[in-house]
Amino acid sequence: MDQNNTVTERRQTMIMFKNVSKVYGNGVTAINNLNMRIFKDEFVFLMGASGAGKSTLIKLLMKEEEPTDGRIFVNNRDLSQIKKGSVQRYRRQIGVVFQDYRLLENKTVFGNVAFAMEIMGKSRKDIHEKVGAALSLMGLSKKADEFPRNLSGGEQQRAALARAIVNSPRILIADEPTGNLDPANAEQIMYLLDLINSQHTTVIVATHAQEMARGMGRRILYLDHGEKNEDLSSAGSASHGATRKADDRKESGLFTEENLLFGKGGDDGE
Repeated sequence: MDQNNTVTERRQTMIMFKNVSKVYGNGVTAINNLNMRIFKDEFVFLMGASGAGKSTLIKLLMKEEEPTDGRIFVNNRDLSQIKKGSVQRYRRQIGVVFQDYRLLENKTVFGNVAFAMEIMGKSRKDIHEKVGAALSLMGLSKKADEFPRNLSGGEQQRAALARAIVNSPRILIADEPTGNLDPANAEQIMYLLDLINSQHTTVIVATHAQEMARGMGRRILYLDHGEKNEDLSSAGSASHGATRKADDRKESGLFTEENLLFGKGGDDGE
């Protein structure tokens, strides 16, 4: 394969917004003629002030909302063509992590992560193996039988992250994943997201933490009143440093090759 083809393959589009607008019934324009492209295996930060349109953009990607105008493509698929009965199948290729964790209080850590596989009808053997591997990757093997109320904030977010990636999603969306965490735990979550991205998962992080985002050396998409105001690409030493940190974490022993189960995953067929 020649170099040009290799570059094209590496820049395959995963998400594309084409002239997308979203106007709610009360007349509020949340997204205004947005054109945006996120590439396969890319790590992107989504930033903007409150009300800039970040939450609406995520809801559009999840098909929780429909655009008023324009078209959205995910993995070359026009979301407007997905029938109502196939929405849940589409969502299986997307993992989501929230600021408030959203763990089930009546289930253990293992049960919370397993639940994401149980609703897909996975076998007990598959559940046991993949949940165990996901918890190991998150450093939570010893907390598998604990309930969320017995975990620290950082541990709860790592459990939520394990649940989001146990089914090997093509896309991981993290909505303010470090908003409730202290700096040390926030840094740990970012290391984990960087590691997941290195295993061929497209990662989108919505955040207000501008300093943290810039420090990661990844592309930053700024939204301003529903429009893309800036599209900054950080490169060079910063990007190399972010990758180096993920590599260092793997070499430390917490992240082992047998536990890196994040592949292409996801079944987006009808």
